[in-house]
Amino acid sequence: MADNLLHQIALSLVPQVGAVTAKTLVQYCGSAEAVFQSSRSALLKIPGIGAVVADQIKNELPLRRAEREITFLEANGVKAVFFTDPAYPFRLKQCYDCPAILFFKGTTLDLLNADRMVGIVGTRQPTELGKALCEEFVEELMAYKVVVVSGLAYGVDVTAHRKASTLGVPNIGVLGHGLGSIYPSEHRQVAAKMLEQGGLLSEYISEVKPDREHFPMRNRIIAGMVDALLVVETAASGGSMITADLARQYARDIFAIPGRVRDAKSAGCNYLIKNDVARLVESAEEIALSMRWDDAHTVARGVQTALLLDLPPEEQLVLGIVQTQPEIAIDALVRTADLPSGVVANAILNLEFKGIIRTLPGKRYIICG
Repeated sequence: MADNLLHQIALSLVPQVGAVTAKTLVQYCGSAEAVFQSSRSALLKIPGIGAVVADQIKNELPLRRAEREITFLEANGVKAVFFTDPAYPFRLKQCYDCPAILFFKGTTLDLLNADRMVGIVGTRQPTELGKALCEEFVEELMAYKVVVVSGLAYGVDVTAHRKASTLGVPNIGVLGHGLGSIYPSEHRQVAAKMLEQGGLLSEYISEVKPDREHFPMRNRIIAGMVDALLVVETAASGGSMITADLARQYARDIFAIPGRVRDAKSAGCNYLIKNDVARLVESAEEIALSMRWDDAHTVARGVQTALLLDLPPEEQLVLGIVQTQPEIAIDALVRTADLPSGVVANAILNLEFKGIIRTLPGKRYIICG
């Protein structure tokens, strides 16, 4: 493997250098290799890099450990993807705290940038109805050629993976530990099956063991690399709610299956729906319609028809601006429209409901069709 891979892995192993700092270092120095080749004095000139971090970078231990990791990668068919690599998940790259490097074992790296990706999360102790609904949604989503993403944990996660693998639906398990092991161990067979049409993904080197603090970190990858997140069944707090909150921060579309009032295992879903964080869905078809994943020609005809409708003046203005560019960010849209941000936001919402425009991650907008 190229020397730069050695330095890319080593950079992720430098103590006190997290994902954001690692990317800052690369942006200033030009590459991971250049970071290690930079003098201590040059490193100290980079914003946020103090003497302790500079000394850690000049230490040879991360490079030595990276050499061992490359041996593991080669022996186990694992691919390392740095954030500057075209194979890095483009959706995840939009998130400021995305990992600097990912490790993937599976069929093809192309899965990381599939056209349609849905995260499925939920409680580790679902009801029988919850498991049945999870399986039903996975089966229905198959028609829309999606890649399913979850965390290979107990409960809803493994139910989604198992059903997807049985149906031949590509699915990716995001792990809270290195690829040198599978946790929980009871899911090894499921993980092995996933490798046939999907894969396993981690930001950690192979020797890293499961740790409580790793799983919330893992959740940001699930939330960041998908177009939509489906919350099947969850309590009012826990990992699924963390993932949903992260998806909200990343401007992802969030959907939730409603449950009975005062049912503890549906409290989280009901809360998300009640507070307009998630949209209530009863079938995968509703997700597909909301995401404009139905037949492309049908969508195009719908948009053409909608454009002929008599729209209110503010909606006409916003639509006209969006039409002039491949995509436009909310700040630029508000400036160009020269309207109060609340008026623009309301116009956008109405145009979305009418199927005329669509929101992309990062509050960017495009014409449907």
